[in-house]
Amino acid sequence: MSPKATLTALMFWLSRAWLWPFIRLMRYRTAPADLGTGLGLDLQRPVCYVLPDQSWIDWMALERLCAEQGLPRPHRTGRSLPTAQRAACLYLSSLVESRARGGEITALVDAAINTPDFDVQLVPVSLFWGRDPGQETSLFRLLFADSKSAGRVQKFLIMLANGRNMLANFGRPLWFRAYLAASDDANRAEAKLARALNFHFLRARAAALGPQLLSRRVVIDTALNSPDVRALIEREASEQGKTVEQVMARARGYLDEIAANYSSALVNFLERVLSSLWNRVFSGIDTVGLERIRELAQSHEILYLPSHRSHADYLLMSYTLYHAGLAPPHIAAGVNLNFWPVGGILRRGGAFYMRRSFSGDKLYAAVFRAYVDGLIRRGYPISFYPEGTRSRTGRLLPPKTGLLSMVVESSLRSRARKVALVPVYIGYDKVWELNSYFKELAGANKERESAEALLKATRILGRSHGKAYVRFGEPVILQDDADTHLAGWRAAFTEQGDTRPPGYSAYVRHLAERHMRRINAAAVANPLGLTACALLSSPARAASEDDLREQLGYLVQLLPAWPGAPINVPVGDPQAIIEWAAPIARLQRVQHPWGDIIVAAGRDGILLTYARNNIQHLFALPSLIARLFRTRRALSDEAILTACRALYPFLRNELFLPWPTADSERIANVWIERMIQLGLLSRDDNGNLARPDVSTTAFAGLAALGRILGETLERYGIALLLLAEEAKSGQGLARGSFIDDCRRLAERMALLTGREAPEFFDKTLFSGYLDSLIEVGLVQQAAGGELLLDPRIGKIAERSLELLSDETRQTLAQLLVRRRATETRPSAS
Repeated sequence: MSPKATLTALMFWLSRAWLWPFIRLMRYRTAPADLGTGLGLDLQRPVCYVLPDQSWIDWMALERLCAEQGLPRPHRTGRSLPTAQRAACLYLSSLVESRARGGEITALVDAAINTPDFDVQLVPVSLFWGRDPGQETSLFRLLFADSKSAGRVQKFLIMLANGRNMLANFGRPLWFRAYLAASDDANRAEAKLARALNFHFLRARAAALGPQLLSRRVVIDTALNSPDVRALIEREASEQGKTVEQVMARARGYLDEIAANYSSALVNFLERVLSSLWNRVFSGIDTVGLERIRELAQSHEILYLPSHRSHADYLLMSYTLYHAGLAPPHIAAGVNLNFWPVGGILRRGGAFYMRRSFSGDKLYAAVFRAYVDGLIRRGYPISFYPEGTRSRTGRLLPPKTGLLSMVVESSLRSRARKVALVPVYIGYDKVWELNSYFKELAGANKERESAEALLKATRILGRSHGKAYVRFGEPVILQDDADTHLAGWRAAFTEQGDTRPPGYSAYVRHLAERHMRRINAAAVANPLGLTACALLSSPARAASEDDLREQLGYLVQLLPAWPGAPINVPVGDPQAIIEWAAPIARLQRVQHPWGDIIVAAGRDGILLTYARNNIQHLFALPSLIARLFRTRRALSDEAILTACRALYPFLRNELFLPWPTADSERIANVWIERMIQLGLLSRDDNGNLARPDVSTTAFAGLAALGRILGETLERYGIALLLLAEEAKSGQGLARGSFIDDCRRLAERMALLTGREAPEFFDKTLFSGYLDSLIEVGLVQQAAGGELLLDPRIGKIAERSLELLSDETRQTLAQLLVRRRATETRPSAS
């Protein structure tokens, strides 16, 4: 060893002895979280870690976390090749510079090249101290924020300031020999390997920290000076007789209302606060699919489009991503949340605010679009809720396409990296706003968000809400999707052009609907949802514990038949499901000599409908098939498939089922085979499908399965019977009055039959069903808005009655007679 190398080694060990107490105080997080399985390392083969920049502090930090995570610890190897027992560590900067200087690293690489049977796993490791993407800020930030160019003293200060918040990002191993085999000489192999590692470090930094931040003032000024905004300001000033400065001031005021003011320090603080909050409110957060998103974020811009069921979604989404070592997104939030003190906190956490409606204000629309364009152009991850508002029923709402249209156009115009649209299913065992949702559905006014309402919300801290569930679904690469579904978009969307390709609006609507289907395909069959499906399908929302276990067993065993990505079932044991759900749903246990009875009484039973609706779509087709056997012992396959063909389009639109209508028979056959395997159906001597004997538990399971879709089919029956009544008159029908009549009839029926579920008479569901009838051609909407009815409606309405219970048919018939006697419908004109 040369004198210089000896001195360097001595200085390293002295520094290690001095710095080790500080390294021991370090608090870190790794990505992936489980390095043992997430990296896929072969521990029987040599390992060499690669750090991007030369830093003994980074080396020592890596040494500590490898020891604690069960990975091979890095050693100083000198000119010796690493072994399975003695891992090495190199700096990319030294690797790049070494060949020109002919140093020790060059000798090490040459030795590896010249040893034919030697191979090593190169593991790139990025250490981020403080999670700050960097921006022009105070002197404190310049001294203590992590920097690639930091010297030894500054690196020490960075460690002191950020040592409690360090992220270690491990990339998948690269095999040295694979790169060598692809090149014809050592220099080229080494250069190619260095480029691959450099690209990895750049992408890992972008995924973990996001792009470098600009000050809020610069962001606002940039949006104000965009060509479209400048042109509109000058035009409005001319048309309204105002000065350009006056209109400019109004535009600046809009942007001041809109723009986020992201602060990495606040995000780090919120992560700690939220960790404590989630521990108080939830029993845990189950997350699925993050590894795929981590890989995607290194090569694509990310747009997260989650379901929206709670105000907790905003916080949970950012927390989950930040906790997993990914940059939290800028989140589009309703301006109703911009109240003190929440508004400022969310803004500094990455929220930007938008009004519910732009109300024809062209200037507001222009500056908002310019702001969103800027976010996408700079590569910030963005999140917004395609439903536009929180679901009050537990079902996904029809998507709104205003913001999606803006974002898609901005993304397609951008010539940066491709954009991935990521569906995210966010669910809860129990949503903390549940009581207010059902008050609103029952007719109460929506409570306005305010500091006072926030203080009232602290009551949730003493209640059990079970777990939260975040599942990242199958992403869609926007540019690739547009190549398939939007002809001519590349020519139309240029940097300078202001045109949209033909069919753009239809494409966005189609994209939005497909996205909602991908969200539902990523649903989590959580214990409370499964219990709700089983218990609400029992008479009087009560069942013996044995029967409830049986029904839960059938539901859990049905789910593997779901075509597509496997459904996540966190708890699969029926007894464990009951024990988990009982305290959260406040189920009552009534003791009885023949076996305990589980009851969802009163308001608690009503609230269970929200949990059922979260996952009702998972059982839609098997429930429909089971429902067909309500009055028949046996049915032919063709009879079942005919019913599925007829009703699937409506179920698909309402429940956002993922399969095309043309596949309804194929999917129905999959479910039929699964039901036969479970004993819920069988084949009789004639080859027909038959239900089990009425004395068996399988018959009870089939009957309960059929009742999962009961209220949905009753709503369809109500709408069809009303349409059949109107068809007799031969006159057009006003859409608004028809939906109002559906709601009134359902509301009265709910009161008469004891259905204490406000969603049963939700106008949105009737409106969606009417849209489906228009889509399949049974109803036409004239240019003037009136509805024209197909003569087949009467026969279809009669057949729909077969799916309803005797009590429901009788109640509906009586209500229609009363309606004819007491109401005179005005003409559609």
